[in-house]
Amino acid sequence: MKRRQAETMNLEEFTHLLDVRGCERAAWPAREREHAEVLLRESAEARDLLQSQQRMEGLLDRIEAPEFAGLEARVMRQPLPARTRALADRTVDWLTPGNTPLAWWRPAFAACLPLAFGIALSGWFSFGVDTQDPGYAYWDQELYLLSLYEYADSEIGTETGNE
Repeated sequence: MKRRQAETMNLEEFTHLLDVRGCERAAWPAREREHAEVLLRESAEARDLLQSQQRMEGLLDRIEAPEFAGLEARVMRQPLPARTRALADRTVDWLTPGNTPLAWWRPAFAACLPLAFGIALSGWFSFGVDTQDPGYAYWDQELYLLSLYEYADSEIGTETGNE
């Protein structure tokens, strides 16, 4: 008895089958058709449901769609919506200089962005330079002394040897 119940379809599944596939039995999948036939033989509710679905489909088949004169021509004459270009395409077009004389600033601006980012980043982070180091206090003096030194008169870069 359990096996027979597992093979049959309940009323909810049959209602779903009618809603999805309609009441034409040839449109039902073979396995579901067998289970639906068993349910139709055993259940008066299922037969009533099938008859009401057939009546509704018959009424729907009698309705004729109204004729809209010139509808196809109106639809074909409508302008298409403007195309939205991809972000990558718009960015490449913005970066490449066009025919305008002032368009050169765009690639220059894009090239300067990493530089500006690096300058801003270096202002916030020390990147390993310890400002608490006691030797750090003398950097200003050393840089000042280095700027006063005249390298042109020095022997840096000249060969030293036996003369």
